[in-house]
Amino acid sequence: MRTSGTGEPLHPIGAERWLTIHDELLRGLAHAISNRMATFAAAAEELDARVAPNPRFIDGIRSDTDRLEGLLQLLRQLPRRAGAALEPMLLTDAVEQARRLAEEHPAMRGRSIVLELQGDVLPVRAEPSAVAHASTVALLAAARLGDGAIVVTLRVDGDHVELKARPEYRQANVDVDDDLHAIDWLVAPSNGRVHPDPDACAFQLLTLQAARRHMV
Repeated sequence: MRTSGTGEPLHPIGAERWLTIHDELLRGLAHAISNRMATFAAAAEELDARVAPNPRFIDGIRSDTDRLEGLLQLLRQLPRRAGAALEPMLLTDAVEQARRLAEEHPAMRGRSIVLELQGDVLPVRAEPSAVAHASTVALLAAARLGDGAIVVTLRVDGDHVELKARPEYRQANVDVDDDLHAIDWLVAPSNGRVHPDPDACAFQLLTLQAARRHMV
């Protein structure tokens, strides 16, 4: 079992931090779903009154229906799939899932996310839901590290693909060690690792080609 610099096992620290973030995301999703349900309740009252609905109102209902479907999809992404098999995947897909999840967290309100690809980003062999969760933690940690947009960089570094999330404007004296422990715990079954960076939250996963070499 990997340990922190103080010798503490990372799994309990990382698991506890992920559960905290998981609950925060769950509350954010529940709030957004509640707002959509309020719209549907108002629609039911209007229909009960037998008033011809305004076309703009109908368009709003359709929009809220799509939004509700999207929120339910995000809700289904929250449970951790313990023991799930590793499979080929792209980190760009994980970043997109993480972006949608993180946007429901209060810390991300008003924050934009910019994705930068440095060269060709190779596929990795990992557990998709765990990597999406780790990417979500990285985005939220970057939001705590500073202000402005969250810049996510993907690049190949030897046998690894690196995901780095950093704020546009870094603040001093912000501690995200528990977030790094959570990421390490989430990506460990995928042979991933946190990559130290003083100005960002980063982790690496083996490329698909390298992972296959290690399996031989």
